[in-house]
Amino acid sequence: MTLLGIFLLQLFALATPGPDSLLVLRTALAKHKNAAFKASLGISLGAFIWVILSLLGLHVLFQYYPFLNKVVLFCGACYLLYLAYQLYHLNTDHKLEDKRNLKSSDLLNGLLCNLSNPKAIIYFASIFSMLSFEGGIVAYGKIILLIVGETLLWFLGISIVFSHPAMKRVYQSYARKIDVAAAGIFVLFACLMFVKFFLI
Repeated sequence: MTLLGIFLLQLFALATPGPDSLLVLRTALAKHKNAAFKASLGISLGAFIWVILSLLGLHVLFQYYPFLNKVVLFCGACYLLYLAYQLYHLNTDHKLEDKRNLKSSDLLNGLLCNLSNPKAIIYFASIFSMLSFEGGIVAYGKIILLIVGETLLWFLGISIVFSHPAMKRVYQSYARKIDVAAAGIFVLFACLMFVKFFLI
């Protein structure tokens, strides 16, 4: 597959809403741009890990050791439930100002969210892993830079847009509803992962 094809495939994957987008969007709204940048960096680091594993034959590993796939799915679903709990808990026990001052690691949240993201697991472990790539180390290096760079730029763009004061004012007006809805979406993704966990 050409670099243009990889670029378009990754762009489609990024444009499809999922936990990563939701995390960056919510971080930009509830905290500040720098926090969203850190979450974006963490997500990009997760993409780097996934693409390295994919190029090394992740789908083959899951094929020969299916229990590893189940472990990834189970841990991912549990982490998404944890994120959902955090969102709901903050909205019941804390004010908006408290959320801005939380000492959580946004970079680590981004990394763990991407590694537990069902979209990323399906995309890199199945679709991306089975694509035919030509070339040696240089070609693979270009693929890695393209995927990670595209991912970082995409989420930095989301960070900039949703950290705008106008967006933050809207969020402050509907903070509880937005965060509870986001928690519900995380729970939905987690449930889908548990379903797949039991079907494998």
